[in-house]
Amino acid sequence: MQPWSRRNWSLAALVAGACRPASDASLVVAAASSLTEVFTAIAERWKASGGRSTELLFDASSRLARQIEAGMPVDVFASADARWMDTLSAAGRIDTPSRRLLCGNRLVVVVPRSRPAPADLAGLAAIGRLALAGPEVPAGRYAREALESAGLLTALGDRIVEGDSVRTALAWAARGEVDAAIVYASDAHIEPRVEVAFTLEARRHGPIVYPIAAVAGRPHLDDALRFVEFTAGEESTTLLRAAGFTVASYDDAGLVR
Repeated sequence: MQPWSRRNWSLAALVAGACRPASDASLVVAAASSLTEVFTAIAERWKASGGRSTELLFDASSRLARQIEAGMPVDVFASADARWMDTLSAAGRIDTPSRRLLCGNRLVVVVPRSRPAPADLAGLAAIGRLALAGPEVPAGRYAREALESAGLLTALGDRIVEGDSVRTALAWAARGEVDAAIVYASDAHIEPRVEVAFTLEARRHGPIVYPIAAVAGRPHLDDALRFVEFTAGEESTTLLRAAGFTVASYDDAGLVR
């Protein structure tokens, strides 16, 4: 079993929260680490609109999904890819009708502001250490797909260093501990110590989509469904766009209009 998240959360604390009287319990929202700042803002708007108070948990989508599958009490899950949401859906842990596409993102190469910046993927061959999220983390998988498509993954070899989340890779670049990192555009948006060298072409990796859904079998399902709908509203989509995410319009079948 994977360890529980280290971000001031424990299984015992979550279970204690789930056992409080329904009128006092918060809505537990687990979201990909790349959503940290924007979901904090969305939760504030949700509470101001009269919604139930929230407890926010941010970590790599892969780790969160495993924890939810293992029984961690969570009401809403927002993943940085469809694969981990599909895993939970197959395990019967997702309220399928509530699932919707929240937003999208782009991959960028960032460098510490004191370092020379490569102009394109080919330029990465000349750098020292390159930070990526781990291969099971969505950002890390997308990055490896892009490097593989450019014929660089094997060539970079042991110059690739792996973080446990995309925010770890970003932090290494911000502190100058690596020469470059591949992160989401939204991550670069919040870190002034790095600059974007270039944006990776979307054709080099799978579509970057963020699905969100209520978790099945939880006592506050109605509130969870309302929160998921709130993320589709004008206030939330404005915040997502401002944070560097892409937001499209979707029809009832989940197809981009």
